[in-house]
Amino acid sequence: MKTIALEEAKRLVSEGGKLSLEERMRLQRERLTELVDHVKRNSPYFARLYDGIPADAPLTELPVTQKATLLANYDDWVTDRRLHLQQVLDYVNRDPMKDNSLLLGQYTALRTSGSTGNPLPMVRDDYHNKIHGQLLLQRLLEGLPPDVNDISKHKRASVIHLSNGASSYGAFLRNKAAHPEHADNLLGVSVLDSVDSIVEQLNAFQPETMAGYPSVLAQLALEQLQGRLHLSLLHLGASGEMLSPENYELLCEAFRCPVANNYCMTEGGEVAMTHNCPHLHINDDWIIVEPVDADFRPMGMSDEWSAGVLVTDLTNFVQPIIRYFVGDVVRISPSPDDCSCRLPVLNIRGRAFDMYTIAGKTFSVAGLVTEAEVWPKLVRYQFVQLDANTIEVRGVCDGDPAEVLSGLCKHLASFIASQGCPDGRFIWSPEPLIPNKRGGKTPIYVKL
Repeated sequence: MKTIALEEAKRLVSEGGKLSLEERMRLQRERLTELVDHVKRNSPYFARLYDGIPADAPLTELPVTQKATLLANYDDWVTDRRLHLQQVLDYVNRDPMKDNSLLLGQYTALRTSGSTGNPLPMVRDDYHNKIHGQLLLQRLLEGLPPDVNDISKHKRASVIHLSNGASSYGAFLRNKAAHPEHADNLLGVSVLDSVDSIVEQLNAFQPETMAGYPSVLAQLALEQLQGRLHLSLLHLGASGEMLSPENYELLCEAFRCPVANNYCMTEGGEVAMTHNCPHLHINDDWIIVEPVDADFRPMGMSDEWSAGVLVTDLTNFVQPIIRYFVGDVVRISPSPDDCSCRLPVLNIRGRAFDMYTIAGKTFSVAGLVTEAEVWPKLVRYQFVQLDANTIEVRGVCDGDPAEVLSGLCKHLASFIASQGCPDGRFIWSPEPLIPNKRGGKTPIYVKL
């Protein structure tokens, strides 16, 4: 395990944000060489993959890695030989409120959702946690009062996926367990809930800070402007999907507080974030982001959208992420002249969830997605709204579609009924997914 003193992590993150591009690239090169040298010596999987490749080889000479292969080689991938896949899965699936211990007394761990039906557990060491923690505090929360996230002083609400193993919910529960005397100042709201239910819960709780999916926050902003939601916030955080410039301005107008947007992932951590502006600035002193074409060839800064992105986390020495492929469509541009931050800007053509109305109540498609992504044997999925009361579920399954899809439909119908929509129906269909008429990714939600 690689460790670092907290004061040293603070210093390194602070200094990194002030470096020139040339200085950051030199530092990035040094950190990559250190990481590659470490994995060649301690990870049997990377030792085989990098056989004949020197530790100081250029980044582009390192092979691309992908989730399926890494997961299949998990026990050889990790650099701590005591770690094993089932052991880590058992750890991330535990109840943090009952067991808040560290894995092997040293590590934290969480899992991806993903649309493959095979969650990837990620172990994080002290070095990763302290560096990424400082990226959040010094860059994402730049300019805010230092106690804005102190739950002994301020109430916080999180509109998230309330499921064990989900990274945001795991962080929520760990925070709650670590501060039992202030647990009442934390509220977890399910992203599955109807907008009416979320508004009711938030009005009753009256948080001073709030975080959630941008699509849900944008809908709540409209509720605030229309007078049904009554919140006075110090800070608002968005994560989990694309926050458009229009919705950024909407949130600022409705809640009249600083709005922070964070592009993060379970595998790579805090990749890019806002700095008191609508732009996502890449933390390229710690995380390397490579937009690539369909043949995994790096595109650099370009006006063209990528076919995906390769991510390298220079802070994780226990479960290394090096040139790891993610299917997000992005492009990188220089920091605008009117922006005080020097770090490059990540533009994302990411998923922005719709809202849907069923049986008279409005919900976020994000809630459907969070359930579908962890549904057993469901590989790909699509929700097709047939009429005001009926949503059809289509999917590609690693098993009997009738069993997989009908089970998900029963689960979703039961939840919708609990939200006061007994007439809402979810039915499954063997029909193929409806393609995007304009090309590109298959839409998750379609309204006929």
